[in-house]
Amino acid sequence: MTAACHSYEPGEGWFWNYDTNEFYESGPELAPPVSHPADQPAPGPAGRVPANWADALR
Repeated sequence: MTAACHSYEPGEGWFWNYDTNEFYESGPELAPPVSHPADQPAPGPAGRVPANWADALR
């Protein structure tokens, strides 16, 4: 089994293969939903993510 990652950003379709450290411009079509809603900011809903969210990942 290959460990891969697909972008979840609206309009992006790239994949990353963790096993081989390879980047792919595109890949197989995924089942919906293929991205978060375009009006939803990342990393999460506006006003619902703490200002120091990146520090919490470390």
